[in-house]
Amino acid sequence: MTDIIFLHPQWLGLLALPVILAFWEWIRRGQPIALPFDHGRQHRGLVLRFIVLCANCLPAGLLAMAILFLAHPVTFMPPEVERKLTNIQILLDTSGSMAENHGSQANGRHTRFDSAMDAIQQFTSYRKGDAYGLTIFSRFFIHWLPLTLDTDSIALSRPFIIPNNPKIDPPSMGRHGLPDELWGITLIGKALYGAADILAQRPTGDRMVILITDGESSDIKSPKDVEVIAALQAQNITVFAILMTNDRIEPALVGIARATGGEAFNAVTPAALQSVFKRIDEMKKVVVLEKKPQVADHYAPFFPPAIGLLILSVLALFGLRFTPW
Repeated sequence: MTDIIFLHPQWLGLLALPVILAFWEWIRRGQPIALPFDHGRQHRGLVLRFIVLCANCLPAGLLAMAILFLAHPVTFMPPEVERKLTNIQILLDTSGSMAENHGSQANGRHTRFDSAMDAIQQFTSYRKGDAYGLTIFSRFFIHWLPLTLDTDSIALSRPFIIPNNPKIDPPSMGRHGLPDELWGITLIGKALYGAADILAQRPTGDRMVILITDGESSDIKSPKDVEVIAALQAQNITVFAILMTNDRIEPALVGIARATGGEAFNAVTPAALQSVFKRIDEMKKVVVLEKKPQVADHYAPFFPPAIGLLILSVLALFGLRFTPW
């Protein structure tokens, strides 16, 4: 049951007036007038007298409802629950090596890129409410998707960013990735700088980078990693790095991730990659912000009786009253 309070309870003292008026209506005798048939033997008409007295009390009831409306009834609504926004920039390596096999091939060819996209789509669906951006990189980087709450955009990007590997894909398959001569080697540091620039434009919310790659990078090796860490820390960006092979993760990449509050992981199979994303979710929990309870007008319980009294009062005007003779 909803609790009702009044913003102006001082008006409630006036409810004594309709109570007094109704009581007076029931006890007053009025001005008796003797008529010829009064000396006869008529019924007392108690039922009719009761109905007429009730009709005479209707104005007092309307006055009581008016006083309740003046007192302004309100109620407390449940507090709004709002999650703290996390801006997540996904850095996805799309070099040719990401087209190599990953995990079981029993149901057809499944590449590292396929595993990465499957895990990303599952992660973004699970953590709806965060803003996601997608950056593909190798030698250069392209901010493919701006930070958005529309997680379906990432899935729709998939056909356009599939990498290929000339050593694996036959010529008859057709080219569907960026030219290896242009894209080529992997430069993680350059991509991290680009992600930092994008996230720095977000004035509110936490900032996080999820880096997915399968190679090493020459532009984060010591002492270059110090500058990368400084740039990320200056923007309060947490980095989680995922290596899609069972090779030893580059120490500089591990250092960058841990220095920003994140971690680096290996993910040799699709199942392992899913576990890594669950681990990231646990490390970067959704922060729920609970606002104060909201005060809302609560006239609804008083409208039906007020309208009912008004209708009955109008009907009573058509003749349901004591006659003065």
